[in-house]
Amino acid sequence: MRKPIVQAANLYQLAQLHDHVAQRAYLKQLGNTTIRDQELTGLSRLLTYFPGNLAAFKHVYVGYDVPQISKEFDLLLVSSDRRIINIELKSDADYPEDKVRKQLVSNHYYLSQITPDVQLYTYNSDANRLYTLTPTGDLEHMTLTHDTTLTQSPFFQAVMGFKSVGFPNLAVVLQPESYTVSPFTQLSFFLKGQYRLMQPQQALKVQLLATTSSGIYAVKTATSVGKTLMIYDVVQTLRASHAVLLVHIGALNAAQATLKRQYGWYILPERQFLKKIKSQRMRHYDVVIVDDAQRLSIRHVHAIQRYFEAHDTRVFLIGDPNQQNKATIKNSNYFATITRNFGQQHLLKLPK
Repeated sequence: MRKPIVQAANLYQLAQLHDHVAQRAYLKQLGNTTIRDQELTGLSRLLTYFPGNLAAFKHVYVGYDVPQISKEFDLLLVSSDRRIINIELKSDADYPEDKVRKQLVSNHYYLSQITPDVQLYTYNSDANRLYTLTPTGDLEHMTLTHDTTLTQSPFFQAVMGFKSVGFPNLAVVLQPESYTVSPFTQLSFFLKGQYRLMQPQQALKVQLLATTSSGIYAVKTATSVGKTLMIYDVVQTLRASHAVLLVHIGALNAAQATLKRQYGWYILPERQFLKKIKSQRMRHYDVVIVDDAQRLSIRHVHAIQRYFEAHDTRVFLIGDPNQQNKATIKNSNYFATITRNFGQQHLLKLPK
């Protein structure tokens, strides 16, 4: 069942409702079911520091969820020209400030993919404290008061001059694809960690990292930028504690050559990989990942199986069964042979 499209809420109408049950019912009508009572209390308290009937608070997305990247924003104010104010709500006076900063930095990355004009704040209602980031990324805060300290603050001025609007579907504005980068054409973004895996890729990554027994594993996933990013993210994660070899079908591209030469990645084109297997001159790797493995012939898959069955190595053959060409079909491509055995699984251990 598809989730309803979340609509913008009028915070004044929300605050005027007599209890949390009525407030949650109002938000549920607008498609939101995740907000907590503490957040509703904090939201009502925040409104007391502003005059009534502000345009900024008449169209606010409350608890807006981007499921593809497992990301939720407590309050999003969006203008017609795509400017954004994000306010996160906390209700624990002792909530760690390092977590506040981490969330603000994370939110800045996601929202700055949509617009360069994004302002981010966290309001802790129990501490009555407002946090934001400095231009250098440091955390700063102020205590909210009913005086000029607040009214002259950038936060107050930003909200007072903001006109939020509602969109028929905010997902059109917050395109999750904006958070995906290509390790091949956007290598610097990848190396800085400036990306987010989509939910299906994140789930498959968790499954790959949880597979700790040696063996040969076929991994089924659709060909996409997200798939490539997931593979390189897994390699980046495993490299911290394992010897990892990435096998690429075809000649290495410029980004792969850079990773190999400047960053110490172990990457081989499949021809060199297969030659090393045949000559028994392969150094030991804890993990071997073969990308675009649907392009391997069944003969090569069997050669890989024979070689690694005597080694304590996890080998992941990652491919897309739908990306077969005449050559791979003629070679009895292994995905064509075993696809029927996957069922609903995306990872299948091949028998010895």
